[in-house]
Amino acid sequence: MTVAMIARAWRTPLGDTIDAAMARLFAGERAATRDPRDGYACTSVSSIPPHSHSGVLPRPAKPGSSIPPHSHSGVLPRPAKPGSSIRQEPRRSRDARFLRRLGLFGLEAAIEALSASGLTGGPRVGLFSGVGGLRAHWDDMIAAFANQRDDGERMWERGLKDVHPYWMLRHLSNNVHALASAELDLRGEGATFGGGNGGAQAFAAAARALRDHAIDAAVVVAYDSLLEPETLVELGARGAATTAALDQLVAPYAAEARGFVPGEAAAAVVLVRDAAAPIARIAVAETAGDGALARCAAALADGAQLVDGAARAWPLHDREERALLGALVAGAQLTAISAAIGQVGAATALVQAIALAEMLRAETAAPIAGLARADAGPLSPITCATPTTARIALGLHTAAPGLASAVRVEVSR
Repeated sequence: MTVAMIARAWRTPLGDTIDAAMARLFAGERAATRDPRDGYACTSVSSIPPHSHSGVLPRPAKPGSSIPPHSHSGVLPRPAKPGSSIRQEPRRSRDARFLRRLGLFGLEAAIEALSASGLTGGPRVGLFSGVGGLRAHWDDMIAAFANQRDDGERMWERGLKDVHPYWMLRHLSNNVHALASAELDLRGEGATFGGGNGGAQAFAAAARALRDHAIDAAVVVAYDSLLEPETLVELGARGAATTAALDQLVAPYAAEARGFVPGEAAAAVVLVRDAAAPIARIAVAETAGDGALARCAAALADGAQLVDGAARAWPLHDREERALLGALVAGAQLTAISAAIGQVGAATALVQAIALAEMLRAETAAPIAGLARADAGPLSPITCATPTTARIALGLHTAAPGLASAVRVEVSR
């Protein structure tokens, strides 16, 4: 089902307003920094006993490695490769007791988007949220496990006693949902969805609720960070993220691409069934399993003249994606928002909906940041800001394990 997007807000590595971030996106800027932990609090410690194999964490593997080498140094791996982080900090909030940094950004975006829509809360306004998943963050757990032994002897004295009894409250995946619904009086239908395509799941659920007249309006919010230490280790173990130095980064859809840059974002949109002059009309598909990306693309590609690709930044994957798209929208222009802001996990569908709508409205397609020469293949990869007459755009995304989503964005001329 297609729904109308009437307001939006985001927090991205390129900026915290739509205009600021889009100006940098059109200019082909990259948000990647030398150390993805800049502006993000995490800790490396060296107190894990070198003999403790249960406490040893894998170093990120080089691309192509199937089994990550293990660190016996006793030092948690420092994620010093490029990443795209949100530079500013969240506003001071009493909700910081219950939310980590990205959750606070998500709450800010939801409040801002609803305010911009001109709507107010009530029993017919729903809230749907998407998060990357339930993660026990290292900084919260180091005090408990850094000095433990393999045999589990005296676990309480060796660290468990130092963990606050309420530590888990900040990890609950529905904290943003609970706080936003209370603050904005959103009492309609709603749910929280987790996983790498959590934002797309939330978007699709909101559209179904609008279609079925369960609600009259929906706030959809999603946030995620692939810069958490435990996430960086997982990406390294899978060989998904780049290990290149900042000055050697290669953009997706280049023949020399060797993995994507991890990033983070929070975004929110306000949806209604229809509106006289919406920002854009949006449809979302999400699924999982073999062929998930192909199914999502096929469901929404008809008429698309601009594509924001999944941009996994490995030649084999990029070529497969372009071959798939070539059979659906052969003449389309190809961009990759993630080349500028990094892969943003569960927030991707909302970020794509917002950014693609802005490109269509501006009649300008943003370039694939850093791409000098594209690999051969279908579609037309964009290397500089380019005029476009497109009215329909398609955004694609994949995530482990076997998740995919597609966003169709349409504007009126």
